Order: sequence, then structure tokens, then C-alpha cells
Amino acid sequence: MARRWRGLEGSSRLHPNVPPRSLRALTVLIVLCSGACATAPGGPQASRDTPETPAPAQVEADPSPTPPASGDPVLEARVEDLLARLSLEDKVGQLMMVGFAGTEVDESVEALVRGRRVGGVCLFKRNIVTGEQVARLNDGLRRLLADAIPPFLALDQEGGNVVRVNDDVVVLPGNMALGATRSPELAYAAGHAQGEDLARLGFNMNLAPVLDVNLNPRNPVIGIRSYGDSVPLVSELGRAFVRGQQDAGLVTVAKHFPGHGATDADSHTALPVMRESREEVLAQMEPFHAVMRDGLDGLMTAHVAVPGLTGDDVPATLHPQVLGGLLRQRLGFQGLVLTDELEMDAIAQRYGVGRAAVMAVNAGADMVLIPWRPEKKTEVYEALLAAAHDGAIARERLDEAVRHILTAKVRRGLFEPPLLLEERLATPPSPEHAEVAHRIARAAVTLLRTDGKHFPLATDARLAVITAEDSLGEAIRARAPHAQVLNVPAYPSKARRSVLRQQARRLALSADVVVVGVINSRQLELVTMAAATGRPVLVVSMGLPYLAELADEARAVLAIYSYQPVATEAAAAALFGEIGTPGRLPVGLSRLAFGHGLDAPRGGGSGALRTERSAR
Repeated sequence: MARRWRGLEGSSRLHPNVPPRSLRALTVLIVLCSGACATAPGGPQASRDTPETPAPAQVEADPSPTPPASGDPVLEARVEDLLARLSLEDKVGQLMMVGFAGTEVDESVEALVRGRRVGGVCLFKRNIVTGEQVARLNDGLRRLLADAIPPFLALDQEGGNVVRVNDDVVVLPGNMALGATRSPELAYAAGHAQGEDLARLGFNMNLAPVLDVNLNPRNPVIGIRSYGDSVPLVSELGRAFVRGQQDAGLVTVAKHFPGHGATDADSHTALPVMRESREEVLAQMEPFHAVMRDGLDGLMTAHVAVPGLTGDDVPATLHPQVLGGLLRQRLGFQGLVLTDELEMDAIAQRYGVGRAAVMAVNAGADMVLIPWRPEKKTEVYEALLAAAHDGAIARERLDEAVRHILTAKVRRGLFEPPLLLEERLATPPSPEHAEVAHRIARAAVTLLRTDGKHFPLATDARLAVITAEDSLGEAIRARAPHAQVLNVPAYPSKARRSVLRQQARRLALSADVVVVGVINSRQLELVTMAAATGRPVLVVSMGLPYLAELADEARAVLAIYSYQPVATEAAAAALFGEIGTPGRLPVGLSRLAFGHGLDAPRGGGSGALRTERSAR
């Protein structure tokens, strides 16, 4: 789940020889689903009895079931006691994860949250002004249900280009930056630091991490939100991040099951279809299976069709063969299952949100997410309530869903009184958490190529900086105060683009070296314009690394996978030789292999190249 981010548009301008990565990545990794390469030492292996041509209407998953969690009779008894006290209306309310407009609790919010006794509230950027403000908002939402079942208070704080809270929390560079570090230790530290900071602000659930494997370079919605295009890498880092965030006490919901990384459509506007074979689809699911085996709290479903598993184009969110047959029965997952937004066009235009909510619950989902339009929340509530009354949702399925919700709430301490709000606000975030983000950013910097002459930079050179992210220019100016900086919009109009090309040319002519910060393809033409002056150009790629490969005119190219200030600060440090370039590509490009990365010497003014690291 994410609204549009700055790195999406223009991502389709890829090298013509860059194909979707499914064949390279998955022909080898199908073995994962037969148990030959378990992600945890001693972990359960999967069956090798894969039928060659399964009936399309029958999901026969090969991965072994998730071992059931060790029984906790005290927890189970408490859940059953809570369940027995709920009315039918209370149970239906628990199935709903809602959103609302505004930054404070008012009468309309009270009518929604308390009136429906909802199971959870998801906050977005529209609800958040500052860390303190959202902490007070969360406190108010919790107090609305102080005498009832406490709500999940959720957001999707992924880091990188999906960030809802910017202050009073660690802001991580993002998943693909973590992928470039290859460090499960940093992934655990990231999850733990973020979890603690979000809990301090009153959140008890995070809809992260993204565990989709970005196999398609043209994927319009995943991209740098993924750890990479390698199933083992995504599995390893995902497991570590989930452990860290859950150890911090946050309900952790990984997304988007069964996988959104190989598609070429955005479910906000259309229904993506996974065209891969059954074996390839199962291999892409391995990161989810890995975190399930470790005790994952919850999963968010993807609005994608998987005909290789189901034989039809019904979205996975609504498909009993995917959620009931594969996830619940075959994989044995007994955690929480939450749908992605039902108001997305992939669902709403084909089924309507009320009908879709009933279908999702009957398929095996426990909660449905309806964050936007008020009338859609009413439609969903009334459809669920009618279905529960007339038996269209069986009483056993309703109770099972609520049982999963209550189990997560009891296990993660939602019924325990939190620290007083003022006490939490008086305690600042740990500086160690910010250092985690810096460590990730520095470890992610990847040198894709250099001519050996112009990188690192000398601080006394006449520098020009053209960037779509202001913080890159600021970080360079902190080191070279006389650098000239041209900040450009990420998505300029056609008329503005012509003006920017001329400004880039004039700026380049006044400099010895030009640094161009690239987020999307709009900035690539500025690379070309600057290089046409004969001045050496260095590129800092802050978005999809696939685009960085197209900057043929650049004398050196750095990939940092993020436009967050912590990442641009690391880029500036690398440009001036203060730090090395230890990152490795977490995806394969048309001309650069997965794992590629060059070591550059420290110290400005010299560009002697040392070694290329081996791929992992």
C-alpha cells in the first residue's frame, strides 16, 4: 500500500535490453520451494513432490506448512474470554481497518471509531503534521475505545519513499538501500529502532516491511521499496527486519502477499496479473514463507491475479484458493491477514467495496482496509453486518477472523496501559536510532562506474550541482561552500524542461565538474546537456538503479537508492572521499550484474580504482 512516490514516473525509460528478471532469478530459486535452500539453518524443508501439470483450479503448494506456534494456554483463554463477550456488531467492527481525513479527533472520527467499534485505524500523511501532534492523535483514538477492544493504530512507515512521519522518529533510507548493504544486522537494527520510535508516538502496528521481490524493472509500484531482485536476499533481510520490529513490540504486517514484484501494473489503477508459472510464483513467495516460519504477526494481501495458481483472474485478496487454501491450509499461517485498500480500482471497479469485503473475509482475510471515502466505510460495514446476520459469512469464519485479531492484540500488549503521553513525549528518541539510518546509508553507497580521474572530488574544484533533491546540494555545499546549486523539480512541465536544459548548460559552463542528482528520467536529459559542454559529469542516482545505467555520458555513477537526507549526506561524503563505496547492487542491470560494486580510494582529487567486489 502506497500512494504515488517521486521515483515512479519515468521509471519505464529503461535500457531496451533490460527484461523482467523472473527467468534469471527464479529458474534457480524454484529450489527454495522444494526445501533445498531453507533460509534458516535447520528450518523445515518443503516437499519435492511437485506435480508437473497441476489442475489450474487447485492450489497445490509445495512449501512445507509453517510450524504452529507453541501453545500459550493463558493467551488462548484470554482471547476466548474476550471473544465470548463481543456482540455480532462488535465482531463486525473488529474486521474493519479504517482511515479518516483530519489531524485530530472530532465528532465524525468519534462516530466512525467508537460508533463502529472498529478493529483498527490507519493514519496517512494527511493525518500527520508533527511527531507530537500524531502522538496526541493516537492517544485520543485509543481513549475513544478505552472501555472496549483497543484498536490497532497503524501506518505504513517503510522508509525511503514511503514515509508518513518525518520527525521524532528515525527515517530509514529504504529497503533497496538495505539490500545494497547485504547486512541482516543492519536490517534488524533498522526494524528495532523504527519500532521503538513508532511505539513512542503511540503506534502499535506498522504495515511494513515490503517483501515483494522486484523482478520486473518496469514495476510501477514496488521498485526501491523492495530489498532487491534476489529471493534469498529479500528473505534474509526481511526476516531480520521483522524480528527487530516485533522485538520492539510493534505488530508487524509484511506485504504484499503472494507477491507484487514481477507485475507491470499498479493495483491503485488496474488489476496486475502475475504471468509466471506456478513454480515461479511459489518461489517469489519464499520471503513471506520465511518470515511466517519465524512467527510473523500479520500479512497484507496483494490485489493481483495469479492464474498460474488459480486458473482465473480473481485477485488474490478475494480468492479462497490463495488465502484459504494456500496461505491458511498449505502454509499453515495462523497470524493476522489484512487486505490492501479495497478502494483501489483493481477491486472497487470490478466488485464494489461492500461485496469485495465479504468476499475477502470468506476467502480467509481477517480485516479489510477502507481508508478513504466515508460512504465506502458505511458500505463495507453494512455489507459485512448483513452477511454475518444472514450467514453469507459463516459464524465460524467470523469468529476465526476475530480470534486472529484478538490474538495479535493480546500478544503485542494492546490491552496493557501505555506509558503516559506526556512521559513519552518528554523522552526524546535515542540518538543511536538516527545512527542506524546513517550506517545503512553509508554502507549502501554503490559505485557503479568511474573513469578513474574525476572521483573522488577535490574540495577546491569549481563545482556545479543540478539536483531534484535539495538535500544533496546542501550536503555538497557543506563541504564545498562555493558550489553552485540548481534545484530542479522532480517532474517539471514540458515548458519548464526546456528552460531547465538551458540553465543546466549555463551552470555547467561555469564549473570544472558537474554533479547531477537523478531521481527519475527527467534528470537524465540534464546529464546529457551538462556533458555536452565538455565538462565532466558525476551522477548520483537516488531512485531506481536501472535508470543510472542510462547515464552514459557520466564519468562516474553512484547509486544510493534513496532521496532521504541521510542518503544524500552519505553520497556527498563518498563524493569527497570521506567514506568508501561498500554497497553492492541488489538488482541486476542489463550491463552490470547483481552484486556489482567498485571500491574507490578515499581522499579528494584522485580517482585511482582499486578493485571490483565479487557478486554475492
